[in-house]
Amino acid sequence: MLTLLKQEKFLLLALIAAFVAYPLEHWMLHSGQPIALTAGLVLVAFIVIASMRVAHHAELLAEKVGDPYGTMILTLAAVLVEVVILAIMMSNEASPTLVRDTIYSAVIL
Repeated sequence: MLTLLKQEKFLLLALIAAFVAYPLEHWMLHSGQPIALTAGLVLVAFIVIASMRVAHHAELLAEKVGDPYGTMILTLAAVLVEVVILAIMMSNEASPTLVRDTIYSAVIL
């Protein structure tokens, strides 16, 4: 169990950062531009690190299952990570068609 936590420390750190940032969202946004910018950059860094770990796991799984299914797993993992990030970023958007069109274009690409 301890070795699994050591291997997945970046995913664990990203999860902790999300749980810490959620209740502090309003404080970070109203504390001024430097704090909001720093918090945003830190959260984006955690999102990138977590996405890289998901891609690593998809690559390991793709090697295990072989060529045609492995390619599909890698493609779906990349698209799903992108769609989830887009959906989270645009969840407060006033235009629902913009969210829908952006997610469709990410899936099509």
